[in-house]
Amino acid sequence: MGHQNILTLVDYFETMNNLYLVTDLALGGELFDRICRKGSYYESDAADLIRATLSAVAYLHDHGIVHRDLKPENLLFRTPEDNADLLIADFGLSRIMDEEQFHVLTTTCGTPGYMAPEIFKKTGHGKPVDIWALGVITYFLLCGYTPFDRDSDFEEMQAILKAEYDFRPSEYWRGVSEDAKDFVRRCLTVDATKRPTAHEALQHAFVAGSLSGGEKNENNLLP
Repeated sequence: MGHQNILTLVDYFETMNNLYLVTDLALGGELFDRICRKGSYYESDAADLIRATLSAVAYLHDHGIVHRDLKPENLLFRTPEDNADLLIADFGLSRIMDEEQFHVLTTTCGTPGYMAPEIFKKTGHGKPVDIWALGVITYFLLCGYTPFDRDSDFEEMQAILKAEYDFRPSEYWRGVSEDAKDFVRRCLTVDATKRPTAHEALQHAFVAGSLSGGEKNENNLLP
């Protein structure tokens, strides 16, 4: 894939029992680890990361590819620097599909906390599952925990099916803009047909506003 925010496959070779992939070297670690170290991200920095990832997702979708397992563990930094490129990796669950095949994918796949409702329902899914996952990732970046974390897998699934989440405790969300919350809400829309496309999401004020280089919002750091 020819995009600066997608991990490039350089070569591959196979043996009798295994297939080996040679990719770009990403030395900066996972986004998940950085969130855990920081607690949460400044809103402007979170918006920059989401914009870069959305740009890559739009590129994938334009080429008929649905990733289906977007999560912070599958987003790698090219180098250890704070401003390093963020790369989408791990295409093991990805599928290539024509536009008319939009609802033919029915296999339950992905990581439960980031899976869209239609995956659990097995009613067919496509590109909107990646937008849902980006909503979960955005929420995680802004507050340091995921929106559907529950005591059991069943409770987590029920919360996802109903999009049951909120922006609490309030101290974790103080200073987070309404634009950021609106972006999360739009991505975490139960009806897949009403979610924004990747290109539409790139035009949202939360993401597009990060290009203006405004001041960092430091109020949404964990107490």
